[in-house]
Amino acid sequence: MSGPSATTSTKPHNRNPTGRNQYKDCPPKNDNRVTELLYDYQRREIFDKKKISQLLYDEHGIKLSESSVARRRRALGLYASGVTTRQLPETVKRQLVLTQMSKDPEKKLGPRMIKQLIARDTGIHLTRDYIRAEMMRQDPEGFASRDTSVKKTNNLEISDGESMIHTMTVLPTC
Repeated sequence: MSGPSATTSTKPHNRNPTGRNQYKDCPPKNDNRVTELLYDYQRREIFDKKKISQLLYDEHGIKLSESSVARRRRALGLYASGVTTRQLPETVKRQLVLTQMSKDPEKKLGPRMIKQLIARDTGIHLTRDYIRAEMMRQDPEGFASRDTSVKKTNNLEISDGESMIHTMTVLPTC
């Protein structure tokens, strides 16, 4: 057996040395543009792989499947708020919340706004439930005194001549 099947090669055979395959429209793994766009979507709190895939195609003409989006986000360490909140150490999460709370001396910002500010400043997304619980733990009086109503209401009591008094809410006009 001295034929070609008897010889063994030490080099692995690569049938596609250039790396081109049927996914010609898909950018390579090391494409910096796609990486920057994925980080941008993370900052804008867009986490859905289907929506990201559609946005990449609509806004930039980049064709990337949902599974490829998920794989690349995972490789970059980009996760939604639930995973991030579970993975970060307690001290880091607490410090992020306290830093944003210290920037608001009037204590007017709520958990949703604190969440957005943390994401904007650091790119880290925490759950609103965690932020709310931490705010209540650190400053319960400030959290309770914060005005959560968007519109102020005035109650108007009307008597119908009997012993019953009806209360009606009057909303201010703009």
